[in-house]
Amino acid sequence: MPAPIGNVNNVRHGMRSKRHGLVHAKLGRRFANAYGHVNQLRKAVETLLVERHGSLSLLQQAKVQSLLRLEEGIRACEKAIAESPNMKPDEVRQQRYAIAQWTMQRDSLLGELLGNAKATADPWAVLDMPTMPTQGEIDHAARRMAVAVERGPRLPAGSDDVSFDQDQGT
Repeated sequence: MPAPIGNVNNVRHGMRSKRHGLVHAKLGRRFANAYGHVNQLRKAVETLLVERHGSLSLLQQAKVQSLLRLEEGIRACEKAIAESPNMKPDEVRQQRYAIAQWTMQRDSLLGELLGNAKATADPWAVLDMPTMPTQGEIDHAARRMAVAVERGPRLPAGSDDVSFDQDQGT
């Protein structure tokens, strides 16, 4: 008796239920960690797309698949650089250039698929935003300004209270 429809127990051929027709080939044992990260990316992107559109179109499926293949290539190059201590500097530079190119392609695909999704926003952008001073900071600054106005201009240490014009003899 075959398994019921939608059963995903012990399925290893790449086509799984709720995959929206997307085939994601399993990477080798050497890349097991990268495969897990790529699958997390796939799930996150598909979830966002399904929430927005209800289902994935054929074009969206193809873009997600391209996105995954680019990410796999990036991970494979990074692993090759990390595991090859005898790699020549020119080869490392070429690999890093390829990673940079693939990363730009991946990011543009993500931009096409998700648009202005909050999930793709930079979490550190909050630190770059200008902050408004609190009322206590405004009051403190106002008190310091009032004290500075009462004291008048500060002169360098060791100088008399003589204006510049009197020093010149004019």
